[in-house]
Amino acid sequence: MRSLPLLLFVSSLVAAAPGSGQEPPDAAIRDAVQKYVAAFNSGDVEAAAATYLPDGSHTDILGVTHHGRAEIARSLAQLLAGPMKGGRLALESLQIRSLTPTVAVEEEAFRVEGLTAPDGQPMPTVDGLCLAVHHRDAGQWLAAAVQCMVLPRPPGAS
Repeated sequence: MRSLPLLLFVSSLVAAAPGSGQEPPDAAIRDAVQKYVAAFNSGDVEAAAATYLPDGSHTDILGVTHHGRAEIARSLAQLLAGPMKGGRLALESLQIRSLTPTVAVEEEAFRVEGLTAPDGQPMPTVDGLCLAVHHRDAGQWLAAAVQCMVLPRPPGAS
């Protein structure tokens, strides 16, 4: 009888282990990230914000955190009307790690090209990294929290 709790514990670990019927989230998360990229590049801030949980957060490259889809959409609208106007975003998932069947952490690299300064002059490409926590909600992977940073430019780079 004493072995029953141990048996139940071990079987719960085996059931949650990778390769036990749980599909890795990599493809689904990469698809969700590319939906964000497509929405960003088309200027559809509502669709971009919809890739986040309703209470998700996004910390931009300036360190400003936006909470909730509405605030994320507002900040994206301001960016796309201002400093990011005309910019094209590309994101590449570098690594995705499942923490639980419903939580995964993603490391990604981003690049924004095609930026123009207020005086009309082209601006350099912006490269950076993001760390994202994704949550599976109703069968769909959504961003719970994303934090981004710009990579420092090497001396003399334009």
